[in-house]
Amino acid sequence: MQTVQYTRSTGRQLTYSIRADEFGRYTIHLGDKELLRGRDSLAAGGRHRAGNKRKMAGAIAEAQRAIEQLTHMEEC
Repeated sequence: MQTVQYTRSTGRQLTYSIRADEFGRYTIHLGDKELLRGRDSLAAGGRHRAGNKRKMAGAIAEAQRAIEQLTHMEEC
């Protein structure tokens, strides 16, 4: 599992923590509070279900897009 810090480019510009694994799953945290869980849509299912770095990178990119759009999240 890899942890990445990401700061929003607009709004209050809070720093979020993104935790992603090699299977394309991610969680977004603000401090100790978990705000969102998700999965990279391109990594879901398919023939090759083994984890790899490409799925992890896709999960991190999707989490960053979710933070920028504040989908299902409220800034604290």
